[in-house]
Amino acid sequence: MHRYGRIVLLGLALSLSACQSFYPKAPALAAPQWQAQQYQRQDQVEVQWKQQSFSFLLYQQQQGKNLSMLGLSLTGQVLFKLQFDGQKVRVEQRIEQMRLLPFDFVVRDILFATYPKFAEAGQPQVEVKQQDNTQQIEIAKQHVLTIQKQAHSIQLDNLHVPYTIVFSPMDDALQVGN
Repeated sequence: MHRYGRIVLLGLALSLSACQSFYPKAPALAAPQWQAQQYQRQDQVEVQWKQQSFSFLLYQQQQGKNLSMLGLSLTGQVLFKLQFDGQKVRVEQRIEQMRLLPFDFVVRDILFATYPKFAEAGQPQVEVKQQDNTQQIEIAKQHVLTIQKQAHSIQLDNLHVPYTIVFSPMDDALQVGN
């Protein structure tokens, strides 16, 4: 019976690890020409999804090839903390309410909106159509994102989900330690 229990546990572990592979990957997230650089950006972020809206602070900092993103509530609670190395997203911390959030897709959208020249980082299935201050991002020939850049904000519209994010840059007053 003890041997049978081990087999059942092994089967359960294998099936749970297989479920991880069913989680959809975000197309156009991996950036073949990702560059190591020094980059820092801070925004107040307003998200509108369905009839709900919420705000948080977003801090991005890249040292070398690793880009860190930290989301804080307006009262300072850590909502999420993650790393992106140009290929994949690694979530280090998140609040329970965000456990099902597809961070790969969210990070991809944030990078297209705020990261310098992310759309030009060598993704073969990405096409950017530029008209004045508006970019249309097509991924695999489907219009996925519309990004409007203004003097004091960036508005991102994800047409598939759909949701809207408005990024309002902040000064460099927020300092986050490693």
